[in-house]
Order: sequence, then structure tokens, then C-alpha cells
Amino acid sequence: MRSVRFPLLVVASLLAVVIGVAAAFVSGRDKGEPAQPAAATTPTTSAAGQPAGTTPKTNTAAEPNDTPKPGNQAASAAAVAFMRELGMRDPVAASFRSTGDATAEVGIHPRAGEGGRPLDKVTTLVQLRRYTGGWVVTGAKATNTIEVDEPLAFTRVRSPLTVSGLSSAFEGTVHVTVTEDRRGADRVLGKGFVNGGATELAPFRGPISFQRPSVDAGWVIFSGDTGADTGIMSATAVRIRFGTAAAAPRIVGVRTTPAPSASANLVTLTGSGTFRVRVQATDAQEIRFLLVPSGTGGRPHAKLLGVDTQGSDGWSLAWRYPNEATHGHLLIQVNGQGGTVEHDGIAVLHT
Repeated sequence: MRSVRFPLLVVASLLAVVIGVAAAFVSGRDKGEPAQPAAATTPTTSAAGQPAGTTPKTNTAAEPNDTPKPGNQAASAAAVAFMRELGMRDPVAASFRSTGDATAEVGIHPRAGEGGRPLDKVTTLVQLRRYTGGWVVTGAKATNTIEVDEPLAFTRVRSPLTVSGLSSAFEGTVHVTVTEDRRGADRVLGKGFVNGGATELAPFRGPISFQRPSVDAGWVIFSGDTGADTGIMSATAVRIRFGTAAAAPRIVGVRTTPAPSASANLVTLTGSGTFRVRVQATDAQEIRFLLVPSGTGGRPHAKLLGVDTQGSDGWSLAWRYPNEATHGHLLIQVNGQGGTVEHDGIAVLHT
């Protein structure tokens, strides 16, 4: 039987191809790194509260949808880029915490503090949500220095905007900046300041005027530093949308199951189950349902229970509550093109 001999050059070529394919397969499987940052398309839904029709900031390129858990590299990169844009010099991602199936929190601090001394203490917690196109920043909180009551995230605001909360900052001064989204650095619409505590948390409240926006959404940024010389040390950033001249929304009625007591307007929950809320409202585009802990300064720590963006079948919430102690009040945020109205008269107690 005659043997078939391939030319040596052909055998070498085939071998090189096989080795190359195998190497590429191993590299793509094991490396596990996201693609380089790139602009991502905006989600059209707002299940987590990200405004539809706006350009999310600091996204990274799309990651596979079948990734079992969000990776921390892309989220940390998005958080670092966001804080750098706010004015933090040489931000460092010091911690990563998964807060849900598609949400996370990244701890950030400047690489150096006053006098160039190395800094290793987290000064800002950046919240993110993972979409198909990558990680999107949904907010930021300065640790232990600035807690914002107004505006709540995703409120529709007009100028002048009333801001309030608790703060502890140098000379008691909190610098406030209103920006609107755009590609590259966001456009500053207005700046101002309010006075709170200097050595411990104390209330602040005041109006901030800003120019007419040209897009739907932006940020209100609070910091105890101007960032002019050494950069900011920390910041609280609240995602907002801008109101128009359209009619403001109005709450007509609220009904809950279980119903609140007639005397104290208190809903009492036991065990685990479903708490249902139905809202009648006019000129509304979206209703957000939050649970605000009892006590002073509870609003910055409100828990989002759900968002309804489809009012054609009525505005409603069905919250499956766990069997755990709860004491707070239900905050209903009704958003429309003309602004935002709130209802917070129902207390919730889980015994």
C-alpha cells in the first residue's frame, strides 16, 4: 500500500493553525476580562430607576449576558471614571460589594490626602447597575459626611432647586453643582452652596438656581471641597431628571392591602407575604415606591420597593416582604414631565 506524504510546509502550516486556535480558545475562556471601555446604548426601561432616553455615564463595553455573577473589574473601572469626572484626583477603587443580581457598590478614595500622604480609607460609595451594555453609575454617597434628603434620586426638578439634608464639611460649607448629561464631560448648569455642620452632622437647606437644560437628565453633586486645587475628597451624587412646562402630576388617591388603621394610618405586617399598593394619579409617567426608615435622616437610606412605568392598567406595587422587622413609612414618588409629587402619609410596621 502506498503511503501518502504531505509536503513538510503544509504540515507545519496546519500545525500552526491548530495551535493558534487552541491558544485563542484558552485565552478567551480563562482570561475573563471585559473589553475595553466603549460607549453603550441607553436602556429603554427603568426597572432600577435609570431614566430611559438618557445617555448613561461611565459604561464599559458589553459583557456576556450569561455571566453567572457581575465581575468587579468593569464596575470598579466605571466607578473610578465617574469620580474622576466629578473632580477626584487619582481615584482608587478600594472595595467591591455585590448588592443584587445586577447591582453593586464600589468604595472609592483619592490615592493621596492632604500633604500628599497616602490614603487608604474609603470616602465615597458609588452605586452601579449592570445592563447589557455594561455598568452604569446610578448614584454616589460621601461616607459619613453628606446625606441628602432632597432631591430624591430620579426626581424631576426645576430651577431653583431646593436641596436639603445633613452634612459635616470644612467651615460647614457644602458645594452643590447641577449638571446635564452629554458625551464627554457633563455640562454644568449651575453652582451654589449651602451651610450645614462643620465638626458633626447638622441640617442644611437652600435653593440652587441653574440654567435651562437641553437634555432630559443629569446630576446634583454635593461635596465639601471645591476640587479647584487638590481635587475633591468625596462626593454625594443624586441622579435627577428635569421638569418641563407640562402640567405637574397630581395624586388623586392611594389604597393599600392590608389597609392602614383608621386611627394611626399604620399598616401592620406579620410573617412574610405581599403588600399591595394602588395609586390614582394624573399626568404621571412613572411611580416609584420606597420604604423610608423611621427616625431623623431616613430618606437617604430609603429602600426602593418597585417602579411602575406602565400606567395604562393602573399604577400599582406588589411587594413581597420578608419575615423581618421593619419600621418606617411608605414614600410614593410620582414623576411626570411637569415635575414630581410625593405621598408619605402611610406608616409601615413589621412585628
